[in-house]
Amino acid sequence: MRVSPWRSLAFVLLLVALFVGLPALHAQGNQPSPEHLKIGFLMDSLKIERWQTDLDNFQKRAKELGAVVLVETAEGDDELQLRQAQKLLDSGVKVLVLVSHDVDKAERIVNAAKARQVPVLCYERLVRNSDVGFFIGVDAATVGLLQASFLTRLAPKGNYVLIAGSPSDINAKIIHDAQVKVLKPYVDHGDIRIVGDFWAKDWNPSEAYAHMSEVIESTKGDITAVVASNDGTAGGAIQALEDHKLAGKVLVSGQDADLAAIIRILDGTQTMTVYKPLGSQARLAAEAAVALAKGEPVKTTSSIPNGSKDVPAILMNLVVVNKDNVKQTVIQDGFQNLETIQKSLPKEKWPK
Repeated sequence: MRVSPWRSLAFVLLLVALFVGLPALHAQGNQPSPEHLKIGFLMDSLKIERWQTDLDNFQKRAKELGAVVLVETAEGDDELQLRQAQKLLDSGVKVLVLVSHDVDKAERIVNAAKARQVPVLCYERLVRNSDVGFFIGVDAATVGLLQASFLTRLAPKGNYVLIAGSPSDINAKIIHDAQVKVLKPYVDHGDIRIVGDFWAKDWNPSEAYAHMSEVIESTKGDITAVVASNDGTAGGAIQALEDHKLAGKVLVSGQDADLAAIIRILDGTQTMTVYKPLGSQARLAAEAAVALAKGEPVKTTSSIPNGSKDVPAILMNLVVVNKDNVKQTVIQDGFQNLETIQKSLPKEKWPK
């Protein structure tokens, strides 16, 4: 039977394509695919601005490193977060990044991951008494020390109010204890009087507002400073102060350098905030998560105790932001946008 010259040519071309393609296929087979680098990210909540910033930066860096990020958000529901963890583990994630709602109840998540030989990277909130693989965040005690120290330097005497974060958040407790430690000598000497000491469930600004309104009524507005543990609680407290025409007359601390907080600082109603380089922290967390997913060690010389072990850790530096250094800190880092801030304020209050 006579074979068509066109068929012969097609057969030859097919053989050439196969031989040329084999090395490429072999090389591709040695590269980890996104399926091999599935990262599970368990979020407590995305209602607060800073957590969306963390997640966006984490996902961007993980994608650059060839990983896919599967995200679940529990919105403060511990049982839901446990089910979400099991769902991610069933999907084949190689590492779990965890922002827990309750660090004690989250031990179940760490145990479930350990049973699957999946490492857990605690982000910002360290799960206690469990076999956590890695931690990245800040020294929460330093946040409280910076907040209370800044306010006491400005007002070493007077009536103080403390508004802590969620009682289920270990960081909120650590921050609060550090604030109290700074204030204690002033209280013991009779220079400072604590006229209110409250907790805001789930860091809810509306709870801060309610507590602040209560203490304004009980003291007839005789308040010198509010040690608010984050910018959300600061915002709630300041709204109550505004309702009583006290905003700008009372010192108020914060944490996270949220856009609204930076505007309040420049406007004069909030005194300071503690800025954490969230972009850098999230990117470093993504790099650490990818390394753990590959079974590689994460380079660090730091560790943090969680009650049962010293957990390898990367601890970020903290920066106090006030009206004098907004431009040199959060704007220079690209964390907040100058034009957005300027649109919200009269020109004389723009950052210098």
